Amino acid sequence: MSQNHYFIGLMSGTSADGVDAALITTAQQKIQLIDFISIPLSPDLKMALIELNLKPNIALKQLCELEKQVADVFCKATKKLLLKNDINPIDVTAIGSHGQTIYHAPEVPMSLQIGHPAFIAKSTGITTAADFRVDDMALGGQGAPFAPAFHQAVFEEAQPCFVVNIGGIANISYLPGKIRHEKVVGWDTGPGNALMDETCQRELNIPYDPCGENARKGTVNTNLLKHLLDHAYFSKTHPKSTGRETFHYQWIEEILNENKLKLSSVDMLATLCELTAQSIAEQIHSIPRSKELESQSIVPNIWIVGGGAYNLFLLERLQHHLPDYKVLSSKQAKINPNAVEAMMCGWLAKQRIENRTVALSAVTGATRDAVLGGIWHP
Repeated sequence: MSQNHYFIGLMSGTSADGVDAALITTAQQKIQLIDFISIPLSPDLKMALIELNLKPNIALKQLCELEKQVADVFCKATKKLLLKNDINPIDVTAIGSHGQTIYHAPEVPMSLQIGHPAFIAKSTGITTAADFRVDDMALGGQGAPFAPAFHQAVFEEAQPCFVVNIGGIANISYLPGKIRHEKVVGWDTGPGNALMDETCQRELNIPYDPCGENARKGTVNTNLLKHLLDHAYFSKTHPKSTGRETFHYQWIEEILNENKLKLSSVDMLATLCELTAQSIAEQIHSIPRSKELESQSIVPNIWIVGGGAYNLFLLERLQHHLPDYKVLSSKQAKINPNAVEAMMCGWLAKQRIENRTVALSAVTGATRDAVLGGIWHP
């Protein structure tokens, strides 16, 4: 193994905005971010991927073409990261590639990611670990979210805390700290940024709402919000996971049409921001505060990672709904909010190369923890 223990993590999330690439080291089992970059997907490729979430039917020829196109972007991101840091591929132990999810169906059970790792391994000359979700699903798990196991390795807090990843879809991790009788748990809470971003793109011709400034100008439509929160997913018990195939813009349009509602763009953004904030807060409230925290009157931290950490209005709404907690961007813990998921993929590569199980069964409902993913050699 390389003396530097370099790993690269590659991730493209439900928003399909681009590929995130993180270069990490794992010396003395401590995960350290060396560098992080993100490169965009082309508009045509992004549109093709988003349409698949809405209409999950595809010709085999198109599926093969997308496999190669997505893999090419992952390879491009890897090579750019190596060049920027003047690192030779031989010095990287492995790449962990999440791929681009085009269909996640725990009820089948199956989850399909594209961007085939064979192309990545051969193009970069680096051993590549990928296809992490299916092993968990083969054991009866949801195959998601992975984040809680990784968050436990990165957020080293003595007291219990939450980590909330707000990407296209949001998920929470409860980390018990040094309270030994409690377990790490977590699940997808529902929409994160994806619905707000799509509203910005459709109605304001901007990629996202900077700092939530447009949502701040709007007024929440309580009628629409009630209908959105009535979705059956929110009342399901965990373990549970979801994706863009469930929470998409057409779902909102159907509710608007059925109830003859018309909203301005800023009112829509305010309502969707409130949907994200309330659905996350309700899931956090569903986990009882530990007796140790209550007896010591400790205010636990809620660390926000992902693109949502930059939406200041969303953070304010979360703090409003979670007054007994401190809602903080992971930047305040010196952890890049945008890099966390890509870092996780690098860590998953390390776990796979070393044949280590990933402690997910308490999160996903699998019958046991398992070694996740396959390996593709250069």
